[in-house]
Amino acid sequence: MEHAGLERDRAEINSAPPPKRTDLTPREQWGAAKREFVRAAIADAEAYTEMTVDEVEKEYRRAGKLHRYDPDTEWMKHFARVARKHPPPEGLVPEMDDYLKLLEEDEAN
Repeated sequence: MEHAGLERDRAEINSAPPPKRTDLTPREQWGAAKREFVRAAIADAEAYTEMTVDEVEKEYRRAGKLHRYDPDTEWMKHFARVARKHPPPEGLVPEMDDYLKLLEEDEAN
C-alpha cells in the first residue's frame, strides 16, 4: 500500500507546474508560454480523442447546442478553448484568431 501512495505522490510532483520565475528574458518567456500551451493542447487533444461521437453529441445536447455541433470544426473550437486558458505566444498559431472567432460565434448562438 505504501508503494501506491509513493507513486501517486511522485506523479503529483511530476505533474505540478514548475515554479514561475519573474526574471525570464523575452525569449525564455516565449518558450515558457509555448510549452504551457502545447502541454495543455496535447492534454485536451488526448481527452477529446478518447471521447466517442455519442459522448460529444451528448455534451452538446446537454448544453442545448446540438444543432451547432460540426465534427469538422470541433477540434478548432477545442484548440481555441485551450488558447483562452493558456494563451500561446504571438506567432505560434497564426490561425488562432480564426479559431477564436469560430468559438465566439458558436457561444453567441
